[in-house]
Amino acid sequence: MSTVLERKINNFTSAVEKSIESENWHSALALALTLPDICGNLQDPDRSSSRKYISFFNDFLKDKYTRKIGASMEEREFLNGKDMYALRCSFLHAGEIDISRQSIRNVLDGYIFFKPDKFAGDFVHRNRIDNKLQLRIDAFCMEIIEAVNAWVKAYSSVQEIQDRAELMIDIIDPSNGFRI
Repeated sequence: MSTVLERKINNFTSAVEKSIESENWHSALALALTLPDICGNLQDPDRSSSRKYISFFNDFLKDKYTRKIGASMEEREFLNGKDMYALRCSFLHAGEIDISRQSIRNVLDGYIFFKPDKFAGDFVHRNRIDNKLQLRIDAFCMEIIEAVNAWVKAYSSVQEIQDRAELMIDIIDPSNGFRI
């Protein structure tokens, strides 16, 4: 049996997956970029949005965007929480992927998103050229969903989070009957 948190979050992650399946890329990206905000608010509603977002990234996504490179095996970040938050702000508030004017940005200036392509494969995903990060949009959105699912698993036993999850939106199908 699923918890309230699992059920409510699943409504959002399923919507991202359906957007990916229908190649509704803008919708998939917008909702995927919103998910860390939702998790952060459920976890700590009094903390600033940027801090919650960056913390979520560091706890659940950072490993995917950090690689050891070269003979020295130097650790290199291809994306960090500040730059992802800058993308979230720029895309959700202005429909832009240029983050150079976002004061919180750290390293990147922008993003280049690619549709999935059987010939390019993963070559265009998590590839940084100068100060722009190339991402395959479906893979990026699915990585966020995986991070959200890991977050749910980590926090589903916290009663305060379950209580706050009760307040999340339900969309009611009146043909199935409903109660208010």
